[in-house]
Amino acid sequence: MVADGLGVNSTALLIQLQRIGLRPDLILFADTGSEKHETYGYLQTRREWLRAAGFPDLIVVRRRGVRVPDRSLEDQCLRTGTLPSLAYGRKSCSLKWKVAPQNKFCNHWEPALKCWRYGRKVIKVIGYDAGPSDGRRVKAFRDPKYLFWYPLREFGLDRAACTDLIRSEGLPVPAKSACFFCPATKKPELLQLQIRHPALVRRAIAIEQRAKPNLRSVKGLGRNFAWIDWLNERDGRAPDSALTAQQSFAASIQN
Repeated sequence: MVADGLGVNSTALLIQLQRIGLRPDLILFADTGSEKHETYGYLQTRREWLRAAGFPDLIVVRRRGVRVPDRSLEDQCLRTGTLPSLAYGRKSCSLKWKVAPQNKFCNHWEPALKCWRYGRKVIKVIGYDAGPSDGRRVKAFRDPKYLFWYPLREFGLDRAACTDLIRSEGLPVPAKSACFFCPATKKPELLQLQIRHPALVRRAIAIEQRAKPNLRSVKGLGRNFAWIDWLNERDGRAPDSALTAQQSFAASIQN
């Protein structure tokens, strides 16, 4: 089972599997409802390539709350007046909106059920690359249902090598896979988001402003800085007037 994020690493991972002759049984993409436009736009490219490679079609899974019907991570943040958990140094948003929907699907997927009935484990394939950043994300732990495999690391493919592999396949290089208000966004990436998708930045700032009264040590989506403050300073705008405009936007979202 491949956990597909529709980003660079996941794309390179699938290409590598195809080139070494391994066909996945299942490919899942967990949609947080808050991905970038480019990620949603890559869905068709992915499905066309999977069909040509003889791989199973991509299945999109989503979290469906029972008691709280949040349709997206954005909805959850606005409702609770909080930032994504990564801003606080935690990873519950990824576990809740990415990992859990995939695991829930597998809990009803007959090949997995058969595997578990025989006391075996499903191999969950994840696209962590061989670079130092992803190396810090890999953890050795036991799971009663899954064995975790990181082929990109096994084949020594770092981010640059993944990009080269995608281009050698004749595919467009996908955008970085992350929510449009991800706290891991770097300042140059935020600037590009502002240029390409100002409406998404306004929605991200609405989340930031909604959470502001509840923030203590964290200043905003940038963790040690607020996106709105950095953008205002960069553009040379008066903080107070710009802030008022964004608060008005946030209020319109909440209403």
